[in-house]
Amino acid sequence: MLRSMTGYGQAEIDTERFTIKAEYKSLNSKFLELSLRMPKVWQSKDYEVRKELTRLVERGTCQVNINVQFKRAEDKVMPVNKDVAAYYLKELKEVCQDAEVSHEMLAAGVLQIPNLFQPVEEENKEEDIQVLMEVINKGFEEFEKFRIKEGEMLAGELTRMTDAILQRITQIEEIEPERIQTIRGRIAQEISQLKEDNLDKNRFEQELIYYIEKLDISEEKTRLVQHCKYFKETLHIKSAGKKLGFIAQEMGREINTIGSKANHFKIQQRVVEMKDELEKIKEQINNII
Repeated sequence: MLRSMTGYGQAEIDTERFTIKAEYKSLNSKFLELSLRMPKVWQSKDYEVRKELTRLVERGTCQVNINVQFKRAEDKVMPVNKDVAAYYLKELKEVCQDAEVSHEMLAAGVLQIPNLFQPVEEENKEEDIQVLMEVINKGFEEFEKFRIKEGEMLAGELTRMTDAILQRITQIEEIEPERIQTIRGRIAQEISQLKEDNLDKNRFEQELIYYIEKLDISEEKTRLVQHCKYFKETLHIKSAGKKLGFIAQEMGREINTIGSKANHFKIQQRVVEMKDELEKIKEQINNII
């Protein structure tokens, strides 16, 4: 089943200590370009999180935002470094005594002490990491549902475009008798103008066979039909974007060859229409994983 590289998804988990939310946004790209925003409290797990996201997302320009809202006051504010505060207060108290200054002035200036507020480095709790990885995977599930839904729409469009090319091949086959008759008439006219005295019959037959083979498009039509059928079968394979691109290239080669050999304006019109459909196919393939 096809998946689009364009997607959106989010998930949220509520615990006693905090509420955590993971949000995915992605656009198409040839390779994986991952942008991760995560709270500082879990920065030590950046490598593990990126490794998991790389496995999940595969391709595309993807932005993942992980936000956390703590519920307890002690988690929301930056704690006071009590050792620093005690040291400065002791020193300032002695200064006030020596200068005979009231101790009340200490309370006003204590909040201005450098390095008074410092984050406390503590190990990430195992249960918190489990919640982090859980919300990442839940968010990806919603993200994946969106991409699959978009992929189904793309598959429908690609099927319609491929069928349009197959329809043009059928139309070319209907035009083929007229084309052959035109070629025969042209050859007969050229032959009638030749002087048989100066004609090398063996060489003439060789040139005639070469000319007919050069204009024959039956093999190209057959291969193009096979490529189209294979393309439609590949639409049901997961992560088939690159493979579809290779098949589309082969389709383009056969269409170009038919156009160069056709030598008939009605067939060349159908070739132009097939090229138009193929360009639309290539544009859509760029958005498939």
